[in-house]
Amino acid sequence: MESTLSSRDRVRQRSDFLRIQGQGDRVRGRHLTLFVLPNDLEVTRLGIIATRRLGGATSRNRSKRMIREIFRLNKGEHEGFNWDIVVLPRPGFSDKTFDVLQADYLNTLSRYARSK
Repeated sequence: MESTLSSRDRVRQRSDFLRIQGQGDRVRGRHLTLFVLPNDLEVTRLGIIATRRLGGATSRNRSKRMIREIFRLNKGEHEGFNWDIVVLPRPGFSDKTFDVLQADYLNTLSRYARSK
């Protein structure tokens, strides 16, 4: 499995972020909120919104690294689905352990998948 996310695996454009937030489904987890919108691509893409409410730059960057790693490790969970996923971590996100955050991400994503 790849050790990094390619540019095709990421949501980069502001217009895409706005479209996903506006038209996508919002699914709240304990430590994060997911905005999910089906796409017409062959891959599931990830976008991250790390606001200043998370804390300083160190905390925001740590949160983004953890989200990217959770997404990368769980790419198999996205098989068969072509989604754009935007993750909005909640304050205190970077204080939690990786396992807790990964379980929250997978639980939140599975709740979305079951609803569709």
